[in-house]
Amino acid sequence: MYLVAGLGVTGQSVLRYFKAQGEPCLAFDTRADFDVTALQQEYPDVEFALGEVPLKWLKKFETIILSPGIAKSEPWVSALEKLGKQTIGDIELFARAVGAPVIAITGSNGKSTVTTITGLALAEAGYNVGVGGNIGEPALDLLLDDNEYDVYVLELSSFQLETTYSLTTASSTVLNVSEDHMDRYVGIEDYIQAKTKVFADTELAVIPFDLSEQGLIHHGDVVRFCASEGFVQSDKDYGIIEHNNQAWLGHGQNPQVPLESMRLKGLHHQLNALAMLALCRPFNVENRHFETVLSQFTGLPHRTELVVVHEDVTWINDSKGTNVGATQTALESIGKETLGKLILIAGGVGKDADFSGLKAPVEQFCKKVVLFGRDQDLIAEALQSNQSSAIDLSKVEDLATAVAIALENSQPQDCVLFSPACASFDQFANYVQRGEIFVELVHQACASFDAALIPKDDSTEQPGQVG
Repeated sequence: MYLVAGLGVTGQSVLRYFKAQGEPCLAFDTRADFDVTALQQEYPDVEFALGEVPLKWLKKFETIILSPGIAKSEPWVSALEKLGKQTIGDIELFARAVGAPVIAITGSNGKSTVTTITGLALAEAGYNVGVGGNIGEPALDLLLDDNEYDVYVLELSSFQLETTYSLTTASSTVLNVSEDHMDRYVGIEDYIQAKTKVFADTELAVIPFDLSEQGLIHHGDVVRFCASEGFVQSDKDYGIIEHNNQAWLGHGQNPQVPLESMRLKGLHHQLNALAMLALCRPFNVENRHFETVLSQFTGLPHRTELVVVHEDVTWINDSKGTNVGATQTALESIGKETLGKLILIAGGVGKDADFSGLKAPVEQFCKKVVLFGRDQDLIAEALQSNQSSAIDLSKVEDLATAVAIALENSQPQDCVLFSPACASFDQFANYVQRGEIFVELVHQACASFDAALIPKDDSTEQPGQVG
């Protein structure tokens, strides 16, 4: 019997899967105040427990299905493993049951976008594609729906990969690695080790040029991708090449998509597109399919999303920028495209990250930084690490005040970039709510600005008032 540990989105997908399979299980959540009433009604044959695993259960289960939000290093998990219990996750269950090819995508940043455009390209080529995992549908739900998928494209987090052991993939990638979740990992090497488990059994490993393949690839082919000029030397190098006096995405001497046809501009969008081209290499996808997708794709919400251009000031919502690497990428990519200067709004829960990596791009591209949230002082300390620092910095209590200050300090051709470099859960439910509130605040601020410019109608004055 199985113990389903953690009853959030993933845990509930496991319960659905076991019910469909007729597999008995126990259900447990560490939150003592978690309301399981609805789940008990939906799964009347399942025993539920909260807070602690009941001692009487210890002889009833052999395997723990651990939700990604629970670390294997938790003392109660370690204690159960010492008793001989096996720990796996939902992706391991998926791996044991799936009957079609799988593309697996992980990385610190960009994985949702690459997962989405890879699925779109395969669908454009005529494949029936199941897209999910850490984005959209849980992987096990894809196995339960009525579709007969030709291929699965899964976004996988490091947390999911920690408990995955037998996933075989047609192609897989670690898009990039930057410091993240340091509150959960011993150090960056521990984090990298979790990410690179995606290469354990892959036919094609897609690797960014700056990630060493040494010791990672046990079998299968390796291709690399990079957007730097002159990178492409062979058919296994995906990058920017010149063809007919034009810059193209391609590999070796094979041009695939002209850069000018991409709807989204900027270096990080080019890298995402190159990774997608490489991941689709084992499949029959033509260049016209790639071009159709890249010419139409406008990006995902909360990922360097254009909110509005108001009074020639561009406002960008990058609420999904939950780590330093994501914000660095946004600063560098958008900074190079902006005619004026950037105003960065950042802050939140830092997850024990090192914020020093923000200093150089902030000094290069920003005229002002506005910080809010729990760890704003840590970010400020990193940005002002020496007395010569000339960064104009303000610290405020909340996002509404940050938006107001950004509006006050912006000038035509500037860009206000909301890229927190932090998690959201000090003031928001998640990055989605945080992004939605930012968008709402921006529209409100712009509307108030416009209202202040409208001349008063003197005809409405009452007798006795001075005109």
